[in-house]
Amino acid sequence: MSQRIGIWGLGESGVGAALLAQRWGYETLLVADKPPSSLHAQRLQEAGLTWHIAEDPTPLLKEADLVVRSPGIRPDTPALHQLIASGVPVVSDLEWGWRHFPKSSQLWLVTGSAGKTTTTTLLAHLIRTAGRRAIACGNIGYSFCLALCEDKPYAYYVVEASSFQLWDTYSLIPNLFVITSLVRNHIDWHGSLEAYAHAKLHILGRLPSETHLIYAADSELLVEKLRLYPTHAQSWRFAVAPSEGIHAWIEGNKLICDMKVGDDADRWEVSYEATPLQELPKRKNALAAAIAGRLAGLRRADLRRSFETMEKMPHRLEQVALIDGVLYVNDSKATTTDAVWYALQSFERPIIWIAGGVDKGNDWGEILDIVRARVRALVLIGTNPEPIYRAFCDTVPVIERAGSMREAVEKAHKLARPDEVVLLSPGCASFDWFSSYEERGNAFREAVSQLKSEKAQSV
Repeated sequence: MSQRIGIWGLGESGVGAALLAQRWGYETLLVADKPPSSLHAQRLQEAGLTWHIAEDPTPLLKEADLVVRSPGIRPDTPALHQLIASGVPVVSDLEWGWRHFPKSSQLWLVTGSAGKTTTTTLLAHLIRTAGRRAIACGNIGYSFCLALCEDKPYAYYVVEASSFQLWDTYSLIPNLFVITSLVRNHIDWHGSLEAYAHAKLHILGRLPSETHLIYAADSELLVEKLRLYPTHAQSWRFAVAPSEGIHAWIEGNKLICDMKVGDDADRWEVSYEATPLQELPKRKNALAAAIAGRLAGLRRADLRRSFETMEKMPHRLEQVALIDGVLYVNDSKATTTDAVWYALQSFERPIIWIAGGVDKGNDWGEILDIVRARVRALVLIGTNPEPIYRAFCDTVPVIERAGSMREAVEKAHKLARPDEVVLLSPGCASFDWFSSYEERGNAFREAVSQLKSEKAQSV
């Protein structure tokens, strides 16, 4: 008799988990509090799967032998505690995928408070550039489980992993684990900084000596927390500036990677010239990719070619328009103070900063110095801008509030002077006004486009 697998939630991860369960011959029970999107419904219907909509999923899911929860199910959800108390095991989609992972493949896992998506994309692109089969999946937008449903296994699965997915993984062991940064984040979801850090780092304790840990050695909170999570994995470190024990760093306009892998000692120097990696955050993420490439036995030419052919990522320091000498930049993907710090650091010119949204327990004091140095005016968005206002009311000389993205762009335009930057870098989640950071970034693009059109018509 086959096991009955409960799938709790019908978003991208839930649909992937359901299709993976079906592929392996399990009986499936799909439950959610709202119907799936039309695309996800079509996928499920084509597979012959049906689903239940229920405000309280507990009675149905108690009939399952194991439940795969959506990343959106919080640790403090009462129904989750009821299921666990009733003896039903509950795991994340990452754990479910790992239990069906092809033994011949490599799993590269990428997490961190900022830089996950860029690093995941870079790593997968680097591997493909070297002629090996790789896919970027997970929190990046294409389900890990769905990738595992494809007919031909990939040689490398490069998986972006959020803390929402990692906290209840119990056996997952990546071949290579990258941690891009750690700052105070998602405290509203996890309940404390310690719980957030534990979600990210607890898997370190089960990594064996043949695995690799790559991490940002200049992320102070990360280094502090890593002391609490000893590991047998081989450790490799990157940082913006060189120091003792650093294996990759930035020197002028070059990436330097100097490390010994087995009997192979080599120093790579790769220029950032003529590549999309012009902003500091992307250049730093590339350091992790260089170390991973060395560990995978790739060549310096592979790294260089991957840099040259890498496409710019939307919503991450994306230059949208130049209007009256003012540069408009979409950094909607910046949902943490760490990401905002890098964005502000990327421009020497004065900045009109658009920020706000759903505050996830940020410590805005972490970026007080860079805001004081770079920001001339601040336009607040979102339903609760008070935490940001309180943090910078004595630092930024001009602070205004907007009731829409359109109004925010208009106010920023009136404040900006030639040779300045209007930067959308919210530092917050988007779920008060928008359904995603992509929708927020698109709203910014549209508002800037309308502004540019109006300016052209008035000439």
